[in-house]
Amino acid sequence: MAEVPAPKPPDNAPESPALPADALAPRRATAWWQRPIVLSLGITLLLLALALGWPLLRWQLSPHDAAPAAQGLPWQVQADGAGGSAVFGLHLGSATLGDAEGLWPQDFKVALISVQGQAPALEAYVESFQAAFVNGKLVMSVAADPDWLRQAWDRSPRGEVEGGREGAVRRRELAPQDLDAARRIAVSALAFIPAARLDETTVVQRFGPPTQRHVGADGVVQLLYPERGVAVALPPAEGEAARAKPVIQYVAPRDFERLLRAPLQAAQAASAP
Repeated sequence: MAEVPAPKPPDNAPESPALPADALAPRRATAWWQRPIVLSLGITLLLLALALGWPLLRWQLSPHDAAPAAQGLPWQVQADGAGGSAVFGLHLGSATLGDAEGLWPQDFKVALISVQGQAPALEAYVESFQAAFVNGKLVMSVAADPDWLRQAWDRSPRGEVEGGREGAVRRRELAPQDLDAARRIAVSALAFIPAARLDETTVVQRFGPPTQRHVGADGVVQLLYPERGVAVALPPAEGEAARAKPVIQYVAPRDFERLLRAPLQAAQAASAP
């Protein structure tokens, strides 16, 4: 049986387009990190991290401001150039006991005191005084009228007696009207008794070289700073005076000769052989 030939396409029939070679290859799945939504989220997180991290990075790279220096330290004495000075927030010679009470209302104490039956004096102090990172006791001296002191002693509502190295010490509370009067009395001098033991090297580092240096017969070293109204007494390392505590005294520079140097010279003359 004769074979029937396959029909030929018409001459004007369009040719079928040829498929590219990779069209026949199997399609590979897109990696998850290359998907548009993942890329968009990653870019957003990167921009957010840069926005939040730049201020921190800038702070770390920039020079840091130094920490503020401590204020109210025992060696921070400010002379005003007119004969006065200020320390611990008090301007000596013009500040009153009321001003001191305002600075330390919780710890401020004031009373009348008499040692071995002597004439009464006004005692004012802060028992636990904090001078920045240095602690100790702060004692205030005043020039009160002797007649007023005797009258205030007689008006005192109550008192107490205690023993001490200098004999019997009597303290009496001020009556309300006398306490008000005491608050108006000016502070003439301060004495700071640090709890820590000081040596001469430390004092010179803090206060600078003294204008004068005296050594008493008992070995106590006196470092004098008249231009700042300061005198520092340091007990010796050995001997009976070694049990004493160091004392830093402050007066207005104009009163240095009268209140500090003259008593020191008198004491040295009395102890001289």
